Amino acid sequence: MSDSLQNRSGPLVFLGGGPGLAVAYAAEPLRRADLSRDWAFFEQPGCSGEPEPVTADSVRDAAAAFVAGRAGEGPVTLVAHSWGAWLALALLDRLPAGTIARSVLLHPAPPTRAGLDAAVTALFGRLSPEAMGRAAPLMARTDPEAGRTIMTILLPAYCGRETDLPDLDLALVPPVYHGVSMSLGAYDQRAVVAAHAERLTLVFGEADVFSQRLYAQHYGDLSGLDVATLPGGHFGFLEDLAGFEAILRERGIR
Repeated sequence: MSDSLQNRSGPLVFLGGGPGLAVAYAAEPLRRADLSRDWAFFEQPGCSGEPEPVTADSVRDAAAAFVAGRAGEGPVTLVAHSWGAWLALALLDRLPAGTIARSVLLHPAPPTRAGLDAAVTALFGRLSPEAMGRAAPLMARTDPEAGRTIMTILLPAYCGRETDLPDLDLALVPPVYHGVSMSLGAYDQRAVVAAHAERLTLVFGEADVFSQRLYAQHYGDLSGLDVATLPGGHFGFLEDLAGFEAILRERGIR
């Protein structure tokens, strides 16, 4: 770990994607790289142990309690990946001023339901008909093996190119995915992004289907936002850990 990250001030909380993706996919490689020794990783309800009925509101409430618990050590920095951007923005809108110092949105889902649906459609559009045929029936199952198989099928579409991505424990929990997705409604977080623009960093992957262009289509002009890019696709922050660390360091996240 670099000195800059050893000496950071304030707690850092990682919010994973999905919805319904167990956070080990990010926690394990970040810990192996000694990048996240003092980070706290939020596990979405239903993603560990026995699956439980969840909604977008119940995941948000659990995340709010988790972040509030860390805020006793000082204002929290959120690092949120993929759909975790929805959670980060919901917490910015919900928690008292001063709780969150900054939010880094990694390969973020667009800030509207229409944008999220467009991103998912584009993701599945990268699959071959054969891969689509294998993935579809798996989403109706609830066992962990089905969730892992779904992510194995989807990973090339997420990456968008050849990659040396480390082995990831990509364990999607279908009941959590469906419970949250069906309860999200036609959300629109554009006003939250605008209201907290000075505390946001958006990081996009050059080969990611959740692209900067797609985000701009569903938000508007990004010129007033802090935007960074990484090579690679949807898990680009794990492909280029040095680049990811540099993005954090340049923004005083230590």
